[in-house]
Amino acid sequence: MIATLEAWLAHAGIWALVAIFFVIMLESSAFIGLLFPGEMAALIAGALSASGAFSPSLAFASVAGAAIAGDLGGYALGRYRGQAVLTQWSFAHRQYERHRARIEYYFARWGSATVLAARFVAVGRAFAPFAAGLSGMRARRFIPMAVVSGLLWGGALVALGFLLGSKWRVVETWMRSLGAGIFILFAFTVAMIALWRWTAAHQDQLTAAWRRGARRYGIDLDPFVEFVRARLSPTGYLGLHFTVGLLAIGATAWLFGGVAQDIFAQDPLVHVDRTVASIVASHRTADLDAFMVVPDFLGNSWWLIFVVIASAAVSALIGDATLAATAAPILGGAYALAYGLQMLFSGFSPNVPAANLVHGFQGFPSVTLTAVTAAYGIAAYAVMAHTRTWRMQTLGVMLALYLILLVGLSALYAGRMLSTIVGGFALGGCWLAICLTGAVTYGRLRRRRT
Repeated sequence: MIATLEAWLAHAGIWALVAIFFVIMLESSAFIGLLFPGEMAALIAGALSASGAFSPSLAFASVAGAAIAGDLGGYALGRYRGQAVLTQWSFAHRQYERHRARIEYYFARWGSATVLAARFVAVGRAFAPFAAGLSGMRARRFIPMAVVSGLLWGGALVALGFLLGSKWRVVETWMRSLGAGIFILFAFTVAMIALWRWTAAHQDQLTAAWRRGARRYGIDLDPFVEFVRARLSPTGYLGLHFTVGLLAIGATAWLFGGVAQDIFAQDPLVHVDRTVASIVASHRTADLDAFMVVPDFLGNSWWLIFVVIASAAVSALIGDATLAATAAPILGGAYALAYGLQMLFSGFSPNVPAANLVHGFQGFPSVTLTAVTAAYGIAAYAVMAHTRTWRMQTLGVMLALYLILLVGLSALYAGRMLSTIVGGFALGGCWLAICLTGAVTYGRLRRRRT
């Protein structure tokens, strides 16, 4: 059916934008997004513009304009006719009246962020504008966010459709999965915040009930409470930094293992690798080749050595002997670990028949990304450890992530597989977390003993 729809729209020429406009607009203002997600229409518009049916700028204007108009229509429906709509469904009306104060408080505080994020989730696009209008969210807050979200969403999807052409269905499937994931994550986050608020408001009652139950069964809870308090203390040598370090190690190790498993079993990640590689290869230009000299330099071994030495020197001048002594071994260990694992994985063969093989473990994990993650991670940690302002600490982390991402894009442009880049990032992050957690824990333990 989708192929038939796409063929009909291609045959309609520029008039296809009229149908696409109304589908996207009605998605937010009449709840049809539950049946026909707007991502499909927006990606088709981009793909048709790539085939020459109309210009990309006209496709972007139609899609973004329809998104903005749909959000405004849904908001107006909720603002002026929301109560009348809810009376048609008694259950929805009862739930709204029951939680009305909470909904109004939520949109008064988080309405702008909700409108922006909901544009990228099918269910959110269908209900968020209506709920914003129903809750009484002011138009001067809603309209700017509707415009910004419509422009961002429309521009991103039309550009993807234009770049992918007839392969737009692959991204449409990813967008649906991503939207569902965002919705689940959002619902989980809201539930956890609600649970936290309820727990914080009933601390005395929960503590009393806990202790009554413990006394009834003869359980001493004081050691457990002290253990949790120590894990979250920023001063103890096994305190907050140790807990965060273990979480980082577990997350990056899980990511590395997941990528390796996908390559070994030839799961969908290898097909994503092939799709991304073909897209990058089809868009190489001489101008981009010249620009990529900059991120290539940022991943150069000698430059990374300079970054680590500079971070160690600054740490030594400030008096952080632990980081000064471990910075260079961390970078050297990252290179050795990446090369060693590359040699190890080169002897593995994916567990599929040769006819189904997409690609194996060639170049996995990326040595460059492993070293880059370790080097810029050391620099970011040095900034965080030796500054007291939140602005500078977050700036250091964001700058390090930006540089790592830039080098990763350069490696992708050079023909490296996405899985090898992600594997290198995960390996470098895991090694960095192990070394920094161990070094800081040792330093604090040493100070504690002296």
